[in-house]
Amino acid sequence: MRVYPDNNPKNMEIAALQKGLVLVYNGSELIEEGAGFGVPITKYSDRTFFSRTATVYVKEQNENSVIITKVFLLDAISKKQVRGSNINDSLYSIFHKMFEKSYLHLGNMRSVFDWIMRLRKTIGIETQFSKVSPKGKVTVSYHCFSDHIKVYADFSEVDKAGCKEILILNEQGATFFRKYSIVNEVFFDKKIGAWNKVVAEKAEFSDIRNRISFSMEKREGAILYCGWEQIKDRFSWAGMTYALSPKTSIFNYTIRLKK
Repeated sequence: MRVYPDNNPKNMEIAALQKGLVLVYNGSELIEEGAGFGVPITKYSDRTFFSRTATVYVKEQNENSVIITKVFLLDAISKKQVRGSNINDSLYSIFHKMFEKSYLHLGNMRSVFDWIMRLRKTIGIETQFSKVSPKGKVTVSYHCFSDHIKVYADFSEVDKAGCKEILILNEQGATFFRKYSIVNEVFFDKKIGAWNKVVAEKAEFSDIRNRISFSMEKREGAILYCGWEQIKDRFSWAGMTYALSPKTSIFNYTIRLKK
């Protein structure tokens, strides 16, 4: 695993944002356009806040484990631009909400929506993550062992006024992690879906050859979602997200690793 104090690795759509823990295999980072493990986002009635600024430090280390803490400042929002000029937020928001609802729930039309998103790139529509006055900070501690990671997230210093939902992302790259397993079912690539609620007690992502996998479990007080998305030069992530109540102050969970 690897962690950065800045916004590395700067890949595709979320290049400007802070990342969580990055999986490394044979010297290569597997994150692609994923956010990494343990990355907080807060959703408000009018906009969503991300992190462009963070600090990292090693809290404790021994021969069997290490505790790394990363403090994410929620200081960025997304804006759409056409060839460098900002699009009206209110107008774009109406279109985006309609598109997002259809994209997430009409799985049989996924190829059409993917084509539309590729077209956005062609006509010059890009996402920029602009710095704004922060909504607070989230302290995330990663307790790293050889076969699992315990993640502790502290949201007590977040401004909760108007907050609708807290998300904590756990993503790596879609090119490597193409297989998703729950109970006795297995899905590959786009069949996984972009945003599906996990109904099983545990879910797992792995590569096709089962060299590496990471799994997570449902937790009380949270809804677990899974997703896989890959669009050339824009998205390439696979992983799971916990959706939390805005009243949440402390949340912890475990990511289990196998190779």
